[in-house]
Amino acid sequence: MEVLFLHGAGGWNDDQPIAEELRSWLKVPVSMPRLPDDEMTAEAWLAGLDAALEPLGPDTVIVGHSFGSSMALLRFAAIPPDPMPLGMVLLAAPFWGSEGWQGEYALPVGFTLPPGLPVFLHHCRDDGTVPIEHLDRYEALLPGAVVRRHDTGGHQFDGRINAVARDVAALGS
Repeated sequence: MEVLFLHGAGGWNDDQPIAEELRSWLKVPVSMPRLPDDEMTAEAWLAGLDAALEPLGPDTVIVGHSFGSSMALLRFAAIPPDPMPLGMVLLAAPFWGSEGWQGEYALPVGFTLPPGLPVFLHHCRDDGTVPIEHLDRYEALLPGAVVRRHDTGGHQFDGRINAVARDVAALGS
C-alpha cells in the first residue's frame, strides 16, 4: 500500500506534519505532491492530482485534507482515476455549492461515488476553518461513507492522526 496525500489550499507547509505522522503510523510511502498555491482553480488542482496519480498503482489510498479533499471528490465526479484506488480518507472537507461555500468546486447534481469505493470522512468539531456542518452535508450526499466526528483536533487534526491512520490501514489490509 502507498498513500497519496493531498494538502489543503496553501497548506504545503502546514500539512507536512500530517503527512509525516501518517508515515510514522503506517510505515508505508506517503507522497505529498506540491499542488498550486498561486492558481486556485479546479483545473489547475485536478491537473496536479492527475499527474500525482499517474505513476501510482491500484494499491493506493488517497488521503485529502481540506481543499485537497474537495479536489479528490471533484476528480471522481469528472473522470474517476484508472486504476481505482483502494479508497479515500478525507479530512475536514469543505462543502462547496448552494448549501456550503461558494466556488467553482461544487460537485455536480446527482454525484455518486463509484460502486465499491470505500470513503472515510473525518472532521473535528473544534475545526475553526471548516465548520462541522460541512461534514453533515457530505454525510447526506454520500450515504455509503463512514463518518468520524472527533471532539478535538482542530483543522490540523492535532492528536487525531492515529484514528485517521487506522482507517487508511484498514483500506490496505
